[in-house]
Amino acid sequence: MLVTMKNKFTASLLFILVLAGGGALWVGQQGMRLYHEELTQSLNQNIAMYITEEHKLLSNPDNSEAVIQQLAHQAMIINPTTEVYLLDRSGKVIAHALTDKTLQYPSVDLDPVHQFLSGDGGFPLRGINPRTGKQTIFSVSEVRSAEGLQGYLYVILEGEVFDQLQSRIGWSHISQQTFWAVSLILLCALLIGGVVFHRLSHPLGKLACKMDRFFREQMGSSLATDDYCQKEMNEVIQLEKVFNAMSSQIGQQLEQLRESDRLRRELISNISHDLRTPLTTIQSYLETLLIKDSHVSEEDRIAYLQAAIKSCRRLSCLIADLFELSKLESGYTQPVFENFSLAELLQDTVQEFQLEADKKSITLMLQTPESHTQVYADIGLIQRVLDNLIRNAIHHTPCGGRIELSFSSAPSSVQVQVADNGQGINSADLPHIFDRFYQSSTEAKQGSNSSGLGLAIVKRILDLHDCRIEVSSQLNQGTRFQFELPLDINSLESGQQVACV
Repeated sequence: MLVTMKNKFTASLLFILVLAGGGALWVGQQGMRLYHEELTQSLNQNIAMYITEEHKLLSNPDNSEAVIQQLAHQAMIINPTTEVYLLDRSGKVIAHALTDKTLQYPSVDLDPVHQFLSGDGGFPLRGINPRTGKQTIFSVSEVRSAEGLQGYLYVILEGEVFDQLQSRIGWSHISQQTFWAVSLILLCALLIGGVVFHRLSHPLGKLACKMDRFFREQMGSSLATDDYCQKEMNEVIQLEKVFNAMSSQIGQQLEQLRESDRLRRELISNISHDLRTPLTTIQSYLETLLIKDSHVSEEDRIAYLQAAIKSCRRLSCLIADLFELSKLESGYTQPVFENFSLAELLQDTVQEFQLEADKKSITLMLQTPESHTQVYADIGLIQRVLDNLIRNAIHHTPCGGRIELSFSSAPSSVQVQVADNGQGINSADLPHIFDRFYQSSTEAKQGSNSSGLGLAIVKRILDLHDCRIEVSSQLNQGTRFQFELPLDINSLESGQQVACV
């Protein structure tokens, strides 16, 4: 069954109408019952008085039962459902006209009798029926003699005959007509309510459908809920799910915008600070050549130009690193995962840096297993990671040093290590080496030409791969960087998770 708002409203209306209809029927029946009792008791309230005025009921106690028989016969002529009882002053039944001679209650509570006689009690006024013990309407009159009050003539207006007739016609023609009339009214109300609810909920359903379509098509999210146009689920729940998903995505986008804005301001600040040095150097040498053009020797001219070119190259490298890191941190650059041979990538990278290492007489070693291990990552970005780590190792390794690249396989990943026996990193600098533009105190003293962005780029690339890089170092003994890459997903066993540390 489709759980739409229309269906919910219709079901609720049906429940309310059935409840209200049942209550109306019950109240109507009770009202009719009370009306009938009030009318019957009002019409017959003097029947006991008329009887006692014509007969001396207690003048001869031995003849009382015969008199009661006669009175009962007369009363039944007036009202066939009556039962006549003669009570003493305490309410005890001393004579009656019942054929079976059985009484459930041998005495009658006189409080209703006194209310009836005083006229204080409004009709219908009920008293106990000695024969059945039920509360029913009655008529009563005092039986008096010269000595005063002798007792009461107690007439039950709805006796056993009435109960038998009532049970026989309980589902009467009038009751059936009333039931079907109420049912027809409820059905008409339900149909009208269903039409009204449909007209009211249809625009809400269309809005839920449009919001769901907008969320999936315009915002390009894979978290969209079930399409209302196909599922016709509850419109309010549909709108709630779409709203929650949209608010979550909008919140993420706003956070990304704030982060991008923060990175932009930081980038501008870093550029203004870090580009000043090479620009100042270039400007100084060019101004010197311009001012002292005729007084500068050819040897100094060449030296000045070489220094300016060196600063230009550093400036170009710094700008390239800045924009690369900015694209990585803004989310503009996203890894394109593919399967490739890590051994071949390491071999190609080592060959690219072989000449640079040879200039410093650094031994560049590559230890690989015999098998060509396949990993699942972005080959271009991982090559950039290896380039930065090897270049950083060459920069910090003295002449005649050694740099070693190796990797080892784990059940679901490959651990890559780049180690050198260079100058190492101070323990105070280790927590900050992946920060942007961070340079150790040693580099600052040596006037390093490093941009300070290489390791920050490495960290960001591995973050995009959900991998963590670790570093260990000791001063004057060397540094080791290690990270893990996931294995080729096709080579893993079924159900095994790809994990990075």
